[in-house]
Amino acid sequence: MAISTESVGHAIQLTGVKVRPILPNEEPEWDRIMDNRHPLGNAQFAGHRLKYVAEYGRKAVALACFSACSYHLADRDRWLGWSQEQAMQRRHLVVQNSRFLILPDDRPRNLGSRVLSLCTRRLEQDWLACFGYSVVMVETFVDPIQFRGTCYEAAGWTQVGKTRGFRRDGREFYCEDSTPKTIWLKPLRLGARDLLRAETLPADLRASEKELPGKRVADRLGVDGLRSLFLALLQINDTRGGQGKRYLLGSCLALVTCAVLAGCKGVRECAEFAANLSQRQRQALRLWRNRKTGKFETPDHVTLWRTLRGADVAMFEQTVNRWFQDEGRLPQAVAIDGKVLRATLQNEDGGTAAVSAVSHPDSPLFLAKSSLRQRARKSPLPSS
Repeated sequence: MAISTESVGHAIQLTGVKVRPILPNEEPEWDRIMDNRHPLGNAQFAGHRLKYVAEYGRKAVALACFSACSYHLADRDRWLGWSQEQAMQRRHLVVQNSRFLILPDDRPRNLGSRVLSLCTRRLEQDWLACFGYSVVMVETFVDPIQFRGTCYEAAGWTQVGKTRGFRRDGREFYCEDSTPKTIWLKPLRLGARDLLRAETLPADLRASEKELPGKRVADRLGVDGLRSLFLALLQINDTRGGQGKRYLLGSCLALVTCAVLAGCKGVRECAEFAANLSQRQRQALRLWRNRKTGKFETPDHVTLWRTLRGADVAMFEQTVNRWFQDEGRLPQAVAIDGKVLRATLQNEDGGTAAVSAVSHPDSPLFLAKSSLRQRARKSPLPSS
């Protein structure tokens, strides 16, 4: 099937307009038409995208593209009311109508709003079918010098503010543009605005929520929080032998606690999380200082594995819970569990250690639930 712009020879009836995603072999033609007839031309959209064609009979009457939303949009974020961390985790649940083109010169009244309504009516299910997760909100920009956004308003979109006159040029770089654009939003399901700023997403969206970057948890605690966590965990009795104790037990347990809460799913990931800490944060955790370089260094995953294997799990849980309550941070109670599977060190898959941290059911905030499983490759982890 090809995208045809040939005239049908009679007036377009809105009730006969249908919208569908384009087929893979239609994309070159879609790109050519958009490039030739849209004021901004075609664009190379990063990430996931869906391209639609609206047809009346066999004639294409409109083209539309939905792609990743803007990273930073102050008026949108203010209207949604989500936090910076929620935006980082849920931004992919908002998509952008990045291109919209009406083709006929003799277009009937309300054709634009009709096509937009048909697209947004099916967008959530199409996105789920193509990319494995749903989206709940769609945004777009309108240049007020050329357009008033009438078709968006007629299709149920809401104007929530203006851009600052910048456009994205690269992943995290913005350059000055000519004119601030008006921002329009439309929910794709009932209560989408409240859903995006809610403390917890519904079950069908929770699995697709992105994890916070590891440094965000440490940054949230700050240097003082890391130092107090270390001092609290320093009280736990260290049962390790006299050798191989370059890193204090409290330092290692504090690292693991922060890493689990950051969403790390393995001891190796915990070590990678630790490597991202700043020198000030490492100093607050009393990590080992290399005399040659003068810098604080972090333990590798083998060191963390050995430390977890001999930790007093019950004391670990009590200490972290007490620290949360004393500091007034995050959940009211966290259950920490740890296990080492015996007789696995010499297995072909290597040793297995597990630690998990979850908030108690009566806590107002579910913060973290993560299993730490470390399987060495064919060479087993060394025993202490």
